[in-house]
Amino acid sequence: MDKKKPEDIDILQLKKKKRSATEKKKNYSPPKAALRSSNRSDSHNLINANKNKLNLNKKDGTKSPDSLGNNSFNSNWETMKSSLQKMQEMIIKQESDILEAVTGCQEPNNYHVYGKLPNGDKDYIFKFREFSSCGMRFWCPVSCRQLIMKIRLISDDEDSNANKNNDNDDDYNEEEFNNSLIYIEKSCKCPCFNCVRPEMKVFISGSNTLLGRIEEAFSCCDPIFRIYDNNGKIVYHIESDCCQCGFMCRNNCFGKTDECVFFIYNSEKKENPIGEISKKAAASLLSIADNYSVIFPKGASVEEKLLLTIAGVMIDYQYFENNTNTVK
Repeated sequence: MDKKKPEDIDILQLKKKKRSATEKKKNYSPPKAALRSSNRSDSHNLINANKNKLNLNKKDGTKSPDSLGNNSFNSNWETMKSSLQKMQEMIIKQESDILEAVTGCQEPNNYHVYGKLPNGDKDYIFKFREFSSCGMRFWCPVSCRQLIMKIRLISDDEDSNANKNNDNDDDYNEEEFNNSLIYIEKSCKCPCFNCVRPEMKVFISGSNTLLGRIEEAFSCCDPIFRIYDNNGKIVYHIESDCCQCGFMCRNNCFGKTDECVFFIYNSEKKENPIGEISKKAAASLLSIADNYSVIFPKGASVEEKLLLTIAGVMIDYQYFENNTNTVK
């Protein structure tokens, strides 16, 4: 037999080493428990990441609180809560619309909301904006109009630069309200005695969390509103006397110069009024904008204060906004 050369021996040894290394890789398998846990955690993390990226509200087009985590939504929400906690009175100013005043065609309503501080100063807190179709505004009475309203928190820069003598803002755009905190749904309802009643449902933007709702109850003469919490329990009653000049004469200049007061009662409506929502006299007889003051009951929670503020806006829609079309 021929003896193998040293070069052949070295080549054979290298091949054996490579073969043994590949066999070890083939025969190795990680523990099943570790494999399962790693796969599960990776898959869950990926699913949650995708949900957070794509979790957009269908109606609002905004990110949900879960997707924003500890970012701007939570900080704005806490800012809103801290602002409402120290406020005992809110001022609602409707934005004047020159085009609506000249042509008489209904435009989407905008409201500026200020909190009144104990020293008498006003703190600019919210912007409300209506989103509704042209057909709905043209054909449907305001009290029956279907709409969505968004509420946006005012930043410190906007508050410091706000001209409180002029609440008109022609630079509104829809993108400005993409990061809204609250949105309100008002369905198209034509009241038929006590069968179908107008209401506003209040939600947290980006989720289906219901904060509460405001409903106009049936009455023959005096306006009545009820405030419900997220469990459907009545929290407050709001009532007014229809014999007030500001209410009876709201279609002419006499009603413009008089206030109209809506009193807030507790849930059982057995006590004296514990708060009020008053429509203030117009600054000018030519103005179509309405201003309201909301005095909160003592001990009202942040959610209740927010619902009562929105109730002031609903009162405007039901009785004072183009009120010749009001349907009882």
